[in-house]
Amino acid sequence: GRARPAGRQPCSCPESSMASKYSKDFKVPKDFPSVLKAFTREVLRSQPANIYEFGADYFTTLLEQLEQAEALQLAERPKLSSDELERLLQTLFEEADADRSGALSIGEFKRVIEAANIPLSKRELTQLLAEADVNNDGEIDYAEFVPLAVELVQGACARAEQADASEEAEAAARFDAETFMLHGMDRAELEKMMMTIFQKADTDGSGSLGLAEFHNCIKEADLGFTRKEVNTLMHSVDLSNDGEVSYAEFVPLCFSLLVEIMKTELMQAQPPSEVENELRKLFGGADPEGSGKIPMSTLRDLIKSADFGLTRLQIHMVLAEAVEDMEGYVKYESYVPAMAGLISRLLDVEAAKERKAMLEGVSGGARVHGCDAESLARVLRDACEGRDGGSAGVLSRGDLRAVLTSCSLGLSPKEVTALMSSVDADESGMVAYGPLVDFAFKLLLHLEQQG
Repeated sequence: GRARPAGRQPCSCPESSMASKYSKDFKVPKDFPSVLKAFTREVLRSQPANIYEFGADYFTTLLEQLEQAEALQLAERPKLSSDELERLLQTLFEEADADRSGALSIGEFKRVIEAANIPLSKRELTQLLAEADVNNDGEIDYAEFVPLAVELVQGACARAEQADASEEAEAAARFDAETFMLHGMDRAELEKMMMTIFQKADTDGSGSLGLAEFHNCIKEADLGFTRKEVNTLMHSVDLSNDGEVSYAEFVPLCFSLLVEIMKTELMQAQPPSEVENELRKLFGGADPEGSGKIPMSTLRDLIKSADFGLTRLQIHMVLAEAVEDMEGYVKYESYVPAMAGLISRLLDVEAAKERKAMLEGVSGGARVHGCDAESLARVLRDACEGRDGGSAGVLSRGDLRAVLTSCSLGLSPKEVTALMSSVDADESGMVAYGPLVDFAFKLLLHLEQQG
């Protein structure tokens, strides 16, 4: 072979591992050098303006190619019965649960799933992990997950034996998810919104959040994330495995991850009739005496808990279909069909595109009841302050409804109901009207466009 340059000695470190007295030993994936070399070559060739987005797109494409090869290998994995798979998962989880707490960290949980060698593609494994709920400590209670995992795996295997879903339908769903993915937001809008949410939660300005903080941040964000979307993000964000989520790690992956899960949800979208049945079941469960009516606030909380993927704004648009009595109750049965139809339309991609186009057409010069955002807020604030004397900042629900009904804006009953659904009374029955005044223009504008 060729002579080695003078003064340069061969590296004695094993190819598969690196060590330092200041950090834990870790394994370098076998094919990592070649993958990194190929990626570096593409970066140098393309000179991307945003290397994070370029990297996310590059590795998404690479993953799709690997999944095609992986599909050929899945058939070689042993197929387990339901009982065998349940015993295997339970044993692996218990072995990994050293302190017998019944919960594992996200990293431990993912390692158990990988060790189980479940006959699923990486995409199906991502969908499986989306069912693993993360608790407030950033851990997963695995006892509840095992039976669900068995059911999902067996279902996936059964589906795999049937014809795959139409490629054309899947491509159309992915296109809709990529171009208009999150209830009317495209990629740029989603990333801007996530930046705002992340920075608001990052009170110390460190640029990162703990996993539990990140979990609460995502759950409380007004983005209409479903439970599966929250779980998908939680299982994917800690790239450095240090228990922290940095914005630099998170934002390039956020869009691509949610595109995949939303694509699946679009292909499995519930028709209005199923939404209607689900609403009746929810409302009936909150009305054990069969009175036919429940408080508006309960109605709102039930729709939010249904995990339809509606934002706060959309929930109040749905509630505008109902009418509450003077005690704040709604006779819900007659409104269920209209609510179900509106929920289905709000989640429909084409309808969302139409709404966005209309809203963009009036952006900047938008007016509701002849007022821009500032003047409308002023009218409502003056009316509320006139009712409470201008000092307390609170009104009873009855007084607030009376103000909205009689103010100079000429609000319709539907608009009044939507606005009232957005407020909560304190223990003394009083409502702070400031947040409502600030929120009113946005809600009324969307109601107008929906109408």
